[in-house]
Amino acid sequence: MPCNVAPSPCDVPGTEFLPAMTPPPATTTVWKPREEDDANAQRPKRWQRLLCEYRVAEFGCTLVMFLVAKSFTLMAVNDRPIPKIEIRLNSTTTIYARDPTVDEKKLHEQVPMWSLIVFGVGVPILTNLLLNYVLPKFRNVRVIPHDVRDFLLSLAQGVTMSTLLTQFTKHVTGRFRPSFYDMCGWDYDAVWDGVTNLCTDPAGEREGRKSFPSGHASFAWVTMLLLTLYLLGRSRLNCRSRSASAVRGGTKILKLFLCCAPCLASSWVAITRSIDNWHHYSDILAGSIIGAIAACLAYSYNYGSIFCSEYAGLPFEAVHEKVKSESTSDDFQEAQEKMESQSTRVSNSQRA
Repeated sequence: MPCNVAPSPCDVPGTEFLPAMTPPPATTTVWKPREEDDANAQRPKRWQRLLCEYRVAEFGCTLVMFLVAKSFTLMAVNDRPIPKIEIRLNSTTTIYARDPTVDEKKLHEQVPMWSLIVFGVGVPILTNLLLNYVLPKFRNVRVIPHDVRDFLLSLAQGVTMSTLLTQFTKHVTGRFRPSFYDMCGWDYDAVWDGVTNLCTDPAGEREGRKSFPSGHASFAWVTMLLLTLYLLGRSRLNCRSRSASAVRGGTKILKLFLCCAPCLASSWVAITRSIDNWHHYSDILAGSIIGAIAACLAYSYNYGSIFCSEYAGLPFEAVHEKVKSESTSDDFQEAQEKMESQSTRVSNSQRA
């Protein structure tokens, strides 16, 4: 056997019956990049994107808080002593009379609650749909993505906040309405000793103890002021420079009055509550303040400031995207300027 040839297993003594050893087949494993796996894991799923796109969580929380606000109507109203006037005839005789501040005649409501809800919810929604889907077909009107969604959320949040505070305060204070005696079915024939409750209508008595604050005023102001803020933001009247043209100036002031027209309607609704002897003036003022604050908070939570020329009328999602794009362009411009300055320095050093 030549020395340069390796012996086979059969040539080696004692290995005639050993099987031939064959190497295992090579297996190839394809590994995905780790970055791709991390990106797929961090990418939100379709249902998560839909939840974020339609702001389902915020709508759900608003609905829960509204149900909490309505549950306050089941609370017991603060049982204050019935107001009376003590008249001392002599040292031994005292008679009691009804308090004239709550002894007005109960009148028919000019604005029932059901009509206020239809008007306060229907008019803002119809106005929003008109500006987003009808006017763009005939005039050059800004089309804002997701504006309907954000306006509905603002309206729901404002109504929820005002209802929550109004109903809670009503049942905690238990203030008497101006027509309390007439509302509770007071027994005018009985001689009152100043202690006995002469009300004959328990439901009317409960309703007569919920004067402060005015629910009509708070609801009217939260819906109508929110609509006013929305119209001012869409028109951007508060952030444009004054025009030198008399015609354009007159057009702007006309638009301003049209934007503030909803507040005129809310003021009328609030005043009718005193005319109908359902609320005192302080109740109306408190309800109006509650509604106005709730409207401002709801609008500022979802929209940019009406005094900013760049972001007026834009939902905060559009504002954030605009700010992000502006910051990206600024960063790119800054990096480009740095590269140009560095290249200038290099060229100057080479010349030197």
